Amino acid sequence: MAPFPPKRLTATILETLRLSDEISWFRLGLSQPIGFTPGQYVSLRFPGELRYHAFSIASSAAKKQEIELVVKKEHDFTTRMLASPPGTMFELLGPMGRFMENPEGDVVMIAGGVGVTPFLSAVRTARDGEDRRSRWWLFYSCRTRSDIVAEEELRKLHGLNDHIHIVFTLTRETPANWDGELGHVGKAMLEKHLGRLDGKTFYTCGPGRLIGAMTTMLKETGVPAERILTESWG
Repeated sequence: MAPFPPKRLTATILETLRLSDEISWFRLGLSQPIGFTPGQYVSLRFPGELRYHAFSIASSAAKKQEIELVVKKEHDFTTRMLASPPGTMFELLGPMGRFMENPEGDVVMIAGGVGVTPFLSAVRTARDGEDRRSRWWLFYSCRTRSDIVAEEELRKLHGLNDHIHIVFTLTRETPANWDGELGHVGKAMLEKHLGRLDGKTFYTCGPGRLIGAMTTMLKETGVPAERILTESWG
């Protein structure tokens, strides 16, 4: 059972930022504070509509009165949401989900594209928390550098926090002065940065093909199935 029961409340757009033609960042103010754990999500709908739409929370769990979302234009609701100005109100149900509940040992997160959203919440929460016993690794794969969400912030998190490590990799371009990895995340890349893979909990979020490839590879290297948790989209 998730540690925080869902609530019904109102969320209002406070700020938006267009990250690309299809992806925007939202900061939403909440009508009442909520508690959540990284990996949980909220569901939104416009007032008076029947259907809710789920979005992973991107903000630190230390923030209670507002949340951040990264939204990709995929259907009618997200198209309307990306066109909505500050002040727009939604009905919100959440938090929900148990994706990253109670990880054991060091945490390794593998993200593809906007699948990084729950992991943004995780590393921001790790930054704001007092527990430094676990290390948090984020392997973030994108096609091009322009697809990376929050690159500058993630680089700062990596540089300022000894227990947070960020590894970027690009699969379709090699930019000038690029200091990250190239190609898809695989066993060699993980072992290069992690050393041994045992004793760690692995989380993967992104397109289904990434989920399948990572799950197969991790099982083949001997990672127990209960230490591999996934959340797929697309």
